[in-house]
This record gives sequence, C-alpha cells and structure tokens, in this order.
Amino acid sequence: MNISLGITCAQEIRTRGHFFEDSLKIGIKTPFILTARYPKDWDVVFPDSLYDFSPYELDEKWYAPTRSGNEFSYDSAVYYLTSFEIDSVQYYQMPIFVLNGGDSLVINTERDSIFLQHVVAEIPDSVAAEAMPLKENTTYKRVSFEFNYPYFLIGAAIFIVLGVLILLIFGKSIRRTLLVRRLHKTHRQFLLRFETLVTGNTADRERAEAILSAWKKYLEKLENRPYTKSTTKEILQNYKSETVRQALQGLDRAIYSGQAGGELAKSFDDLKKFSEERFHQKIQEVKNG
Repeated sequence: MNISLGITCAQEIRTRGHFFEDSLKIGIKTPFILTARYPKDWDVVFPDSLYDFSPYELDEKWYAPTRSGNEFSYDSAVYYLTSFEIDSVQYYQMPIFVLNGGDSLVINTERDSIFLQHVVAEIPDSVAAEAMPLKENTTYKRVSFEFNYPYFLIGAAIFIVLGVLILLIFGKSIRRTLLVRRLHKTHRQFLLRFETLVTGNTADRERAEAILSAWKKYLEKLENRPYTKSTTKEILQNYKSETVRQALQGLDRAIYSGQAGGELAKSFDDLKKFSEERFHQKIQEVKNG
C-alpha cells in the first residue's frame, strides 16, 4: 500500500484499544477491548487466534457483529489476555489490518497501561543442591504397601462430621459469599457488554434496541423477574422512578418512531446508573439476609 493511501487510512479510521480493568494478576486473564470505526466499503480485519499476542497469551476472544450506518461501519471485540510478566506497569497496543488487494496496512492503537498486583512480596533465594546435606543412594529397595483401613475409616468419619458441622455453622454465610461473588461477576459482564454497545457506531434505533434488551436481561437475572417479556409500562409498575420512566420512554421513541435526538445518550447513562444502584441494593440485601 502506498504512502498516500496509508495517510488517508490513518485519517479516516478511528481505532481504540484499552484494558477494561485497572490491574491484573500473573496467570489470570484480563479483558482488552478493541474497537474500530471506518468507511463501510473498506475491508478491515481484527487479529485472530493465530496472531502473536506477545508478551501476553490469548485465552479467549469475543467478536461483536459488524454494524454499518450510512457512511461508516463499526467493529468491536474483547480479547481475554493472560500475562506472566513481572513488570509493575505493563503496556500493550493491538493492530488493525486494512486489506487492499494482496497488500494490507497495519494501524496500531495507542498504547494502554495496566498495573500488576503483586501477590508475593519477595522471592526467596534458591538453595543450591550442592549445599544441601544429601546422601547419594541409587539402590532400589522394594517397599511393601499395606492399606490401613481402620485409620482410613476414622479419618473419613472425622472428615464427614467436620463437613456437617461446617455446613451447620457456616453454611448460610458460605452461600451468601458465593451468591455475592456470582452477582459481582454478572455485573462486570453486564458493564462490559453495555459499554461495547454504547460506544458502537450503529444507527440510534438498532443501538437502542440492543441496549434495552441487554438491560432487561441483566435486571431479570438480578431481580428474578420476567423483564425480557415485559413492556415499559409493566416495568414502571415495579420501579416508581421518574428517571427510569424518562429513560425507557426515550428508548421507546428511538425504537418505534426513530426520534432520538440528544436525549438518547442521557437515557443510556440513566439506565446504567439505575442498574448499578439496584446491584448495590441487591448486594446489601444478600449480606443482610
């Protein structure tokens, strides 16, 4: 691809790559979000599993379907990367490929940084084998094996009794802890999905439909109510909130009449804030239950 075409591509395409979280742990995957907006007649490719993600390793990936408007198309993907580096601050940028016949142009996103959470404060010095008081003996000696059934039965009985006592004493607390963890995981997944949809460069109507559907599904899991099959009127019967009413009505206008205006972004933000409020209330209900 010639230089002038490369400059044109760099001017017309908008890319962004960033870590979703502020910090990571060694060996634990962390999401990296990649987005691109480009003219709809271009052929743009994101890195796949064959790409070398060094110094990270690709654990899994998620691609959103391409969305196109009158002039531009929008792609987004989430890469779950694993790091085994020990640098306190780590940087990463990801390329996007613009295909042009047999040639291609590589456009890199700006570098994003992430902090490493140190679990081990100091790594102890290893001891050389020569310094250890070992005696060398390579003679094989067969040892007979006898299973001690009385000790095994006593140990099994103690283990069962301890397990029952733990469930009786701490069972409720354990169940609350597991439920809180599951709620946190579901909430993080919802926020990641919500951000991807909000930043999408699709038509207002399609974006409003996708965000409303994702919001209803999340609240349905959080509240255990059939919100995915409920109308705006039915939802407002449960939530006496003027903010939610205005937000849902704004999405309905964008979906059914195509009249979005400048209020659509505010509707998205209000639904996100309301979801976070309901999430924190649910956490408190579980902890105090």
